[in-house]
Amino acid sequence: MRWQFQVDADGDLTVSASTGVDANTARAVADFLQADVGNQPAMYRIYQKSWTALRSGKADEVSGNGTVQEIEGDRVLLESLYEQWESVYFTIAEFEELLDDYAAFLDSRSRPGAGSEG
Repeated sequence: MRWQFQVDADGDLTVSASTGVDANTARAVADFLQADVGNQPAMYRIYQKSWTALRSGKADEVSGNGTVQEIEGDRVLLESLYEQWESVYFTIAEFEELLDDYAAFLDSRSRPGAGSEG
């Protein structure tokens, strides 16, 4: 699955995927990325260090401003801290693909002359 991202005129992130995702998953992913990962490559790199610690077992969870991420077996649980959406599960590979796609999106937006659309 490939993830696509757009930022609207109000600065809100819109999320979609090549295979389609339900509204709850799109809302969960947008909330997670905006609240906990950030909208700049440097912010993403900070989050990536936390994810690496979780992935390697050096941390039990990653808790941000809006979500908690935990690894349960071979799946990643994405849970809202404020019950704004139902919890979502990804395989570890799917979650890492989401992170990679978002990193590429942020990188493309940070290049000189890049527009506000991704």
